[in-house]
Amino acid sequence: MKKLALTILMLAALTAPLIIPVLAQSYAASYPYFAEVTTGVGTAGIYDLLLPLPVMDKAQADLADLRLYDASGREIPYALQIRSDIDKKREIAARLFNQVSVGTTATEVSLDLDEDAREHNEIEIVTEGTNFRRRVDLEGSDSGTEWRTLKTGGVIFSFKSDSASAASNRVSYPTSRYRYLRARVFADEVTDKRVPVVIGAKVTMAISQKGERATWSVAVSNYQLLRNQGAPASAWTIDLGGRVPCDRLMLQVADESFSRPFQLEAIDDPQNIRLIASGELTRRTGEAQQPVIITFSEEQVRKLRLVINDYSNQTLSISAIDASAPARELVFELKEPNTWPLRLFFGNLKATPPHYDFEKNLVLRATPVRTEVGAPVNNPEYKPEPLPLTERVPWLIYVVLAASSVALALILISLARTTLRTEKPPLEESKTV
Repeated sequence: MKKLALTILMLAALTAPLIIPVLAQSYAASYPYFAEVTTGVGTAGIYDLLLPLPVMDKAQADLADLRLYDASGREIPYALQIRSDIDKKREIAARLFNQVSVGTTATEVSLDLDEDAREHNEIEIVTEGTNFRRRVDLEGSDSGTEWRTLKTGGVIFSFKSDSASAASNRVSYPTSRYRYLRARVFADEVTDKRVPVVIGAKVTMAISQKGERATWSVAVSNYQLLRNQGAPASAWTIDLGGRVPCDRLMLQVADESFSRPFQLEAIDDPQNIRLIASGELTRRTGEAQQPVIITFSEEQVRKLRLVINDYSNQTLSISAIDASAPARELVFELKEPNTWPLRLFFGNLKATPPHYDFEKNLVLRATPVRTEVGAPVNNPEYKPEPLPLTERVPWLIYVVLAASSVALALILISLARTTLRTEKPPLEESKTV
């Protein structure tokens, strides 16, 4: 048994270097690049920055490896936002109750949004009738007994004629979390003969936000003549300058009028060319020479190919191309002044998302102070993660396998000998006299 235990220990000692994990490096040594972040303010507060294209090109596609540190080496939590245009609504469950007349001038209804009511800022009120303009006042309450004014002078209307119609039944108000809402709908003094009848109401959280875009110019390459779908065509290779997000191209075309089918392809991988947009580029005679815009679902890509079918026409004269995508914004808070300059580290392709609490709890009450991001530089403290031992010493795996085979053979021999020594010879059968 001692020999067996010794053999197992020898095997473990030989294989241990293959499974010992590499110790984590410090934050500075783990990132090959950084960019300095500066501002002219330097006080405590909420700041933001827009990620430049060179940073996005060298970072992970989802930007999970971004880390922000102040001058003393403290990590600064941030919220990453994609600044797309936002126009969406989320309906809040609401129960309509207690519809009563208020004299001869208005109808009052209450709504219960449940005790777990989330934020809301808009109500849609459906009433009977057409050709009216009715005033709406809104109040909110947590208890249903004490009310506070949310909106006065809101308006809903509906007008119809033989050829046109216009209507709106929405009233917006400051974002609140009141459980109860009370709406008072006043009769139109001109068209209503009695107080309005409320058929239904819906409460929503409406979010409308103008986005911010990153736009940059790309070089216009020489075009190539080819055939596409059996027709003469021209093709341009568009290098975006890095593997970055893009969802829009704007072409400056000198031609006065045209109507040409086009295809836009992602060609980063020659073995997997993907069609990302198609359609027709058009301009009518007499129209202003505005940029021709191609939009598509956002792609993380470096090279695109634009193919335009010319048929019997001359190749379009494209003089400039701009690429565009929603800006990537980092919002962060400095609680102490004099922590500048900051450093934004990136390029660690094995880093995991930070999941800061700051991002989940962020509510912007004012516009953050915009900061400037310098050009990416190589991090002099960067130390690449050591290669696995099997790559650094490739012959070691064969030594370990050979040693393992010998150890297993010794174990089997030892077990066989032990079995033979403990096995008793069979008893001879007694002879009959």
